[in-house]
Amino acid sequence: MGFFANSGYHEISEKGEKGGYGYDLLRLMSRYADLNYEFVGYDKTWNDMLRMLENGEIDLVSPASKTKELEETFAFSLPVGLAPDYIIVRKSDTTLLNEVNYAIRQMNVLDPNWMNRLYRKYNGDDVFDLLLLSERERRFLQGFWGQDRMLKVTARNDKFPFAYMDGDVPRGILLDLFAEIARHNGLKYEFVTTYNESQPLIVLDARYGMAGGDESWIFTPPYFRDQLLDSNDSLLVGMHIAVPRKYPRELASILSKGVMMLSPKLVRSKIVKYVGFRMPNYSSELLHKQSHIATVFGSIFIVIGIILAASLVWLAFRRKLKNREEELDYKLREANAFAAEAKEAKSKFLLNMSHDIRTPMNAIIGYSERAERHLDSTADVQDALKKIRISGGYLLQLIEEVLDMAKIESGQVVQKKRMVNLPSCMTEFCETYQPMMKVKNISFIWDTSSVKNRFVVADVSNLRQVLYNIISNAQKFTPYGGRVVFTIEELPCQVDGYAVFDFEVSDNGLGMSKEFLEHIYDEFAREQSSTQSGVQGTGLGMSIVKRLVDMMGAEIDIQSEIGLGTTVHVRTQLKIATEEDVALESGESCAEADPALLKGKRVLLVEDNEFNREVALDFLQDAEMVVDIAENGLVAVTKVREKGVDYYDCILMDVQMPVMDGYEATRAIRKTYPHAHIPIIALSANAFEEDRQKSLAAGMDEHLAKPFVVAKVLSTMCSLMQRKVNVS
Repeated sequence: MGFFANSGYHEISEKGEKGGYGYDLLRLMSRYADLNYEFVGYDKTWNDMLRMLENGEIDLVSPASKTKELEETFAFSLPVGLAPDYIIVRKSDTTLLNEVNYAIRQMNVLDPNWMNRLYRKYNGDDVFDLLLLSERERRFLQGFWGQDRMLKVTARNDKFPFAYMDGDVPRGILLDLFAEIARHNGLKYEFVTTYNESQPLIVLDARYGMAGGDESWIFTPPYFRDQLLDSNDSLLVGMHIAVPRKYPRELASILSKGVMMLSPKLVRSKIVKYVGFRMPNYSSELLHKQSHIATVFGSIFIVIGIILAASLVWLAFRRKLKNREEELDYKLREANAFAAEAKEAKSKFLLNMSHDIRTPMNAIIGYSERAERHLDSTADVQDALKKIRISGGYLLQLIEEVLDMAKIESGQVVQKKRMVNLPSCMTEFCETYQPMMKVKNISFIWDTSSVKNRFVVADVSNLRQVLYNIISNAQKFTPYGGRVVFTIEELPCQVDGYAVFDFEVSDNGLGMSKEFLEHIYDEFAREQSSTQSGVQGTGLGMSIVKRLVDMMGAEIDIQSEIGLGTTVHVRTQLKIATEEDVALESGESCAEADPALLKGKRVLLVEDNEFNREVALDFLQDAEMVVDIAENGLVAVTKVREKGVDYYDCILMDVQMPVMDGYEATRAIRKTYPHAHIPIIALSANAFEEDRQKSLAAGMDEHLAKPFVVAKVLSTMCSLMQRKVNVS
């Protein structure tokens, strides 16, 4: 590819990074056709490019304008860009020309807004694009500007939130939208408060059926053309701009193009500006009434908080040490500067984390004490338990993000691909978010209807992890009554047997500045502390997302604007499943525990911590199971030997215990009864993959991390006990 220096079109930065309108255009084309590029000739001129193309040193070059001289020597592609421009190749390269034209056709059909998007990226939103207008329309505007004319606009129903007077200042959704159109076209206008049918003006809140109908008015396309998502959007349904037919026809066509250029995101932002968000629904479920659980919750999360604090300090210090060693080896003279930077970063991180840990811990301890003081008040106890659970969730999320980053850094994350029904899998995934969204009365919408090839081979676990972090961020940073939209779009792929899937998550939340977007993937990066934003978090979520996306060979793109929200695209190429891929389908079982299977089963609970024993005993007895207790591994082995091989149906085994740990106890039980197989499940605070493998190597059947989900423990027990019956 001839890549000659051309400001705004072909550019290479001092760091060697390529950019420009032409560079982005070529990258976009490569998504739709079998085109791979090597960029050469940045120090050459346009004439050099033509000579190199003719001699076969390069294969194509752009931008070119059609001239008789060039058409005699080279073949021209379909037009690309707004000018239009062309890509030229040698006349003998018909295969290459066909591939280029195929890409252009696909872009025009599947992404018709690409030209305008790229143009605005490199010319700015404030640049008026004359190339979108016809010659007649441009002449009209030049006359309008030259005569310093002014349009008069009005609204039939002068009222909030459409168009109204705030003192002497006209305001409203329609006025803001018209201002955008007028600004892009250089049109001056004034708002007239009185609608007069005898002297028609440009009407902003027009609908079909106005007096005079089509004989008197020309109607633009409607302001809001996309799928309706909630009742607020319906404000503008069927509403147009109406231009009197006695006005020059060019004005109606200019305003029609202006309406078509309004993005749904812009229209919704104007609606939100005046209408605002819906008020939250504070209804909630009744929780367990036993008051002593408040104390248990508090004690558990105190331990979790201590572990989290140690983990955070360890992770931050480990990363800074690693970076320090690399810098010292590379440039010793920079050691002092790096040490100062590391100290500042660690101090800032620990300062943020200290607040984020102490905030939920304070709530847990405070509401535990409140529950103890008000044991006679069911409402107070229920409220305290609810807030303890929410605060505990914040702490657990902090722990999981730190552990996720540690797993990625240690190289323990592996790709496990299997066949999956993508729409079904994503629907189940989204349904789990509904309760979390309802807490803030957020309208959560997902759409998988554009997926044509439902069965694909994918790394579902890592894909879910990526989407989990993105949707969680959308929920965190979207205010009460806001909206989060998740869609999947299937795009064509030039690799046979594959398709490109675009996962989009958009919200109308707080948004981010352009400056912060440049650092969004940095570890511990947050635009504001949780004190400023009111949102808990470590700042590791998007760093985890970026590493997983890179590992999957996918792409991620983030667009955001403060006050208007954020849109995230994750695009990945997935194999379309065939009959041969059925063998890859392994599964994550979502089966629920069968109460009939669990009732009356004998379980040995091996746990040295009194509070943990009490919590586990509570849900096991609720399932009507018979529970024996062992305070350490030695007691557990003794009880199994005393009761015999067929007495216990399942063993829940802690790992770290005094006297004898869970690994030793499991090996002793397996050695005692080598031909029998009692299901043994590890319940451990050790949550890494290497910990799970260590449990399996010791002879355990499954490894579940604390704090455990009760439903997951019961379903695992049910599955393993059923497997034992089938094997027997």
